[in-house]
Amino acid sequence: MRALTRLTVIETKLMLREVTGPAFTVLLPVALLVIFGAPGSAHEPDPALGGHRGIDTVIPSMAVMVSMAMVAFFMLPVVLATYREKGILRRFATTPVKPAVMLGAQLVMNGGVVLLSTLLTLAVGVAALDMHRPDLALVIPTFLLGVLGLFPIGLLVSALASSAKAATGYALALWFPSAFFAGLYVPVEWMPRVLRRIGDFTPLGAFRQAIQAAWAGDTPHLAHLAVLAASFVIAGGLAIRSYRVA
Repeated sequence: MRALTRLTVIETKLMLREVTGPAFTVLLPVALLVIFGAPGSAHEPDPALGGHRGIDTVIPSMAVMVSMAMVAFFMLPVVLATYREKGILRRFATTPVKPAVMLGAQLVMNGGVVLLSTLLTLAVGVAALDMHRPDLALVIPTFLLGVLGLFPIGLLVSALASSAKAATGYALALWFPSAFFAGLYVPVEWMPRVLRRIGDFTPLGAFRQAIQAAWAGDTPHLAHLAVLAASFVIAGGLAIRSYRVA
């Protein structure tokens, strides 16, 4: 535990030296929240949202989903692939601090980035955009399950990528269809039923729907939680089997 803590602190300091990526990941969701949450239409009850307002449902869930995806699909795998490419993971394997501790430090640090972005989204929404304060008893477990369901995908990408460039390519190939089915381009409530059903069974789409329900005070659908749990087991298992230090 001491090694994990110390390495997490070191990795955080290294991350802050290249602050552009983390800052973009934290601030982009807040910018999206403000852009889409400021218009008056976002504050009117919408029948397509079960009578909820967009500022309490679609808009914050989009912001949290973007933050989670940026970290899980891009930041986490690209950094780990870079470490493998530069031989850092191989050198760790020869020390008492094994590569698994490095992976743990990266997971903790990147989880903190998503948490910071989510807290900032909540603070700005409630303080400046008349967002209803969500039920944290629903939001927190859903958020944690999202981390467990999506971060292993990033680990799997980093396990399969031989370089940072390859990891970026894999991440982009995952991001565009995942974002579409999660409703980033077109809200899922406006999608044809077949496309919405496909999105329900994608990890990012399931997380978007689950966090949206939790943010609005509703219990997330069991199917969405099951998809995230399955992603944790399948992607995590494949990442463990595929991971290599060189």
